[in-house]
Amino acid sequence: MFRHLLLFLAAVLTLSAARPVATSTNLPPATRPVAQQSDTLTAGVFPPNPTVLKGATRDLADLDVRLVTLKPGELYAPEEDVDSLGHLLIVKDGTIVVSNNPIKTLGPGGVGLYSAFMLLVSNQTTSKASFYLFTFESRAGTDRRRAMDPDPFFFRDWPELVMKPTPKGESRAIFSQPTMSLKNINMHATTLNPGEMSHPQHMHRAEEILLIRSGNVRMHIGNDYIPAKGGDLVFLPSGVPHNLENGNTGRTEYFALQWEQ
Repeated sequence: MFRHLLLFLAAVLTLSAARPVATSTNLPPATRPVAQQSDTLTAGVFPPNPTVLKGATRDLADLDVRLVTLKPGELYAPEEDVDSLGHLLIVKDGTIVVSNNPIKTLGPGGVGLYSAFMLLVSNQTTSKASFYLFTFESRAGTDRRRAMDPDPFFFRDWPELVMKPTPKGESRAIFSQPTMSLKNINMHATTLNPGEMSHPQHMHRAEEILLIRSGNVRMHIGNDYIPAKGGDLVFLPSGVPHNLENGNTGRTEYFALQWEQ
């Protein structure tokens, strides 16, 4: 494992030397428009495949969600290096190390939100690790300075998320901030006790993704009821009525993600 760590650190140092770290003082206020295209994604429940979800939405010219699995000692680097893209990383299982400054270790439920400056992910354990990787690009274009107001690199492990008890279970606020391609993106985690409902069926302007972390639930989307379980992703377009119902066999945990351009 020590050898893998040395190789990982060497790769990080090489990349850092080749590419300066971006700061709010050296980034131009550039905005890149995005070509318009039709929506291609519809509401539904999607299982945890290597390609979970890919297409266009009302607010996003491109939304790409993948499940990346790393073998012990394996290193993952992004296939593209485009500053206009935003990324969200959520660990499904195992433990990964990300080349943030400082280097950060994330276990199951750990979260990372960052712009597409080069970021390396490694598995330095003796078992497999997997994480969901979201890539998103707004139809409204990009604004580099906007993403520098908050911390452009947000990484939190699950135990670091502050838990608040609720009448139905638990809630964890995670982040609410702009990115280079979005005016705001926000996410929280909810734990529902057996037999509880997230809320009465409702709709809203923002598009939403639910990522079921554990448990078995029933999604009420429009007039349809669709089962979902731990590992599944639920996509909810703007204006679609929805809610989530937990079963009676145990708790369920899920992430709720919304954004606006």
